[in-house]
Amino acid sequence: MTIKLPSLAGAFLSFCVAGTASAAAPAPADPASLARLDALFARWAKPDAPGCAVAVSREGQAIATRAYGMASLELGVPISTDSIFEAGSDSKQFTAAATLMLARAGKLSLDDDIRKFVLEMPDYGTPVTIRHLLHHTSGLRDWGSVAAIEGWPRNSRTADNQDMLNIVARQKELNFAPGSHYLYSNTNFNLLAIIVARVSGQSLADFTQDHIFKPLGMTHTRWRDDHADVVAGRTGAYEFEDGVYRNDQVIEDAYGNGGLLTTVGDLVKWQAALDADTFGPGFTETMQTPTKLNDGTPIAYALALVNLDHHGVQEVSHSGSTGGYRAWMARYPQQKLAVSLLCNTGNADTPTLGRDVADIFLPAYTAKPYTPKGALPSGVYADGMTGFPVRFDSDDKGNLRADGKVLKPVGPGRWAQREDIFAFGKTGLTLEHREGEKVAYRKVDAVTAFDPKPYVGRFCGVDTFACLSFRQDGDTLIYSGPRWYNQSLTPAYADVFTGEAMPQSSRITVKFERDANGAVTGLRFGEGRAYDVAFRRVAD
Repeated sequence: MTIKLPSLAGAFLSFCVAGTASAAAPAPADPASLARLDALFARWAKPDAPGCAVAVSREGQAIATRAYGMASLELGVPISTDSIFEAGSDSKQFTAAATLMLARAGKLSLDDDIRKFVLEMPDYGTPVTIRHLLHHTSGLRDWGSVAAIEGWPRNSRTADNQDMLNIVARQKELNFAPGSHYLYSNTNFNLLAIIVARVSGQSLADFTQDHIFKPLGMTHTRWRDDHADVVAGRTGAYEFEDGVYRNDQVIEDAYGNGGLLTTVGDLVKWQAALDADTFGPGFTETMQTPTKLNDGTPIAYALALVNLDHHGVQEVSHSGSTGGYRAWMARYPQQKLAVSLLCNTGNADTPTLGRDVADIFLPAYTAKPYTPKGALPSGVYADGMTGFPVRFDSDDKGNLRADGKVLKPVGPGRWAQREDIFAFGKTGLTLEHREGEKVAYRKVDAVTAFDPKPYVGRFCGVDTFACLSFRQDGDTLIYSGPRWYNQSLTPAYADVFTGEAMPQSSRITVKFERDANGAVTGLRFGEGRAYDVAFRRVAD
């Protein structure tokens, strides 16, 4: 049965009328600001490259809307400000909003055990709640990571939310105890899409159409719940590889974690509604209120919105990435400013671009450079949660590197890798994640020479449909898995190896396990958002 929620249309109309009556429309961006905006996107403003559409709004109204590059390289169609893109993980905030609407209507509680609605999920001995899903503190393995271990990384085959549930329901272990850590996992929001449907009697697509898109006049917005649908005005999606652009359109039907098809103009309306608290008193505040872990550690991730500081200014934002699409949405509440950015090229770093756009319209800020003093750290350190090793050394220019990537010094003993900080102190190394969690690293003795023989054999997954085979080639350990073959592993420290061989994976960890007699009997395989996936030795 479809539940009845209070109509939002009247509230929205009141907001629009009040907005136009109480204040004059904000002035359009000045020519100098538009020129700076154009300069940011100049690399894509070409007839042979995909690109981006961007809208900057103030007080809920667009003051600059621009389009750059091509919607279709095959047909030679340029991007317009009405072009439809996929928003990637920016879609999550709409799934979160739908869940919150049901909670405010009394149809569920954010503290409900998810097994109240999804009986297929295992009992982990402690409840995984809807709130855990919303804040990415559930500990549930990312279904895409598990699928990749099984040989089918995201977007390599068509999958829907039932396929996702089939994968997740057979995971008998969690990455960590619910609420004890933060880890971004798409599983959380695919499950929320299922919960919305089971509670409301409508699919997430229909529910959001009735309660968000139509009331706000988001006429170009829908979900990609069937990738084969013809969507007029949708751009192509492209990845830049080996000097050329290649098609990278999404072929999945799973949605809720991503899958929103929209325009920058429609996103202006959504961000204006959040700024105006259109969905009822306190709705926006709940959406953007960060959470805390079980031990009280504050985490910046709210309900699919990240509440951070940007150059001394509050920033409520989220990014998106799927196939060849990239996205970024941010609101700066005190300045009544919002940025909506959608791109159809995988080489668009939308968080950096989006903040550069915002900086054109925010108060001027000058970063204070920091010059490190003393000897640079060196050695191999292992992540206290995953065991993944990071090697620190310096290049010939005196830069500190982590696994070959140059870090930026930002303070005494503090080095930035994008938005995360490696902090070296008297007690060792801590990785301070952007969202607020601090993960201790331990220094380990690096291994370079080893005997491959103990690791040779075949290992099969306990709750994954995958087997891994290891063989010796001289002094090298070679492994093969589902749909990838004969890849070398690099020794890191005792019984731990790393590699980059799996499809679409940039970091894997293989941690071999021994019995009381020292014989290798199993291993734990880690892939990005799936930690310590168990494998056991089997007969060849």
